[in-house]
Amino acid sequence: MKYAISFLFLSFCIQTAFFARTHSVNDNQLVTQLKVVENDSTFWYMYVYDAGKKVMETKSYRVDSTTWIRKSLTEWVYDGDNCISQRERIWRGNYWDFTFSIDYSYSNGVLQNETQNVFSNGIASAIRKTDFSYNLNKLSTRKEYLKSQDGWHLTTQTDLRYKTGGTKADSLIISSYQADTLTSQSVSTFKYTNDLLVSQLTQQYTKVGLVNSDSINWFYYPNSTLLKTQKNKKWNTVILKWENFQRVDYEYNDSSQIMSETYQHWETMFWKNDLRYDYLYDSNNVMQKKMLSMPIYEDWRNTVSINYSDIIANNANTIRSTYEFWGGSTGDLTTSFIPFVFNNELVIRRAKSIQLSYAQYNDTILQNLLPQINSIGVYPNPSNGIFYITTHESTLKSWAITDLNGRILKQNENSFQSSVVDITELSKGIYILKVSTDNSTNISKIIKR
Repeated sequence: MKYAISFLFLSFCIQTAFFARTHSVNDNQLVTQLKVVENDSTFWYMYVYDAGKKVMETKSYRVDSTTWIRKSLTEWVYDGDNCISQRERIWRGNYWDFTFSIDYSYSNGVLQNETQNVFSNGIASAIRKTDFSYNLNKLSTRKEYLKSQDGWHLTTQTDLRYKTGGTKADSLIISSYQADTLTSQSVSTFKYTNDLLVSQLTQQYTKVGLVNSDSINWFYYPNSTLLKTQKNKKWNTVILKWENFQRVDYEYNDSSQIMSETYQHWETMFWKNDLRYDYLYDSNNVMQKKMLSMPIYEDWRNTVSINYSDIIANNANTIRSTYEFWGGSTGDLTTSFIPFVFNNELVIRRAKSIQLSYAQYNDTILQNLLPQINSIGVYPNPSNGIFYITTHESTLKSWAITDLNGRILKQNENSFQSSVVDITELSKGIYILKVSTDNSTNISKIIKR
């Protein structure tokens, strides 16, 4: 089958819109656990939040009905509302090993730079960075670099141009480089009608000037912002004419919820079906099923369905991808790309089934439950063995875990505002956590369930 990246991206955007309408998330309800079955593996994700922001994700995998093995851990560090660092670690069997991080820098709250790093023996080395430039508070240039032994080298530069006073880009120039030498360059020009995007023309710079490459046109239902059709054309360099390439058609119900998406490609003289998605909703306009159909025996046949159930406050807590009659053994789980809302954000995850667990979240109640000493936060407490500690203001220098008799069981040095304490291998019970910062020492009790 043939698919255009633009088609899939547009489908993603439309899914974002209707999921936001049909799967709203309560502000006081955040996902705390996610159980994902992918192929023959089952993964368990746990999340920790601080002031409503996600600060830690742990991932484990199941080896039998009762045993889970740690796999990876991700932390997010904030300065106010801005994420300044994302750090990733993997479990080496007896310790957490830093593997990757992204550092972000801002000016007046606006992102200026992000740098990706890899770790070797605990030492970070920058490998990739992106710089952002702005003009009149609008993104104007994005530059991507790769690090080599002799320094940073520009790989891609994206320039956006706006009409005077406009908020939407009317052109975009992408320049590719190799060894600091320009190798290719393209320009995309956008047109809008009543603030709706209606066309995109992409051309390539060549020795003889600009040459047509791709064209996309968007068509909307009359007096509506609902997209009806997207058509993609390719420029034939031999006959110097535009040729149909792909299209996607959308249908909606009376509540403006998407009912179907039909994907086709051009074959000689006519449009040929590729696939179709159909959507079913309950009486409250909450989506119950997304069905994938294929053109079999010149008719649409449902092959795979994604089923949303256990609906609470418009949230699907159980999602299953199953075969239909024309796809395999009817009702059996099958791996597919499952879209679902995760804390007001659309996520698409490859899985057979997904189980979400929510917990009521309230800053005031949570802060009263947390053992806080001199602005040190430790949570969740109790936990299954993994704790997140943060100072918010000062820098953590080290932490140590002792039993009630003062015997040191684990300790670690640190140079961030937050850290992860993992005592999964220790027995259930009460332990003492001693945290040293750059200006104080704090002692807390932690409980392993």
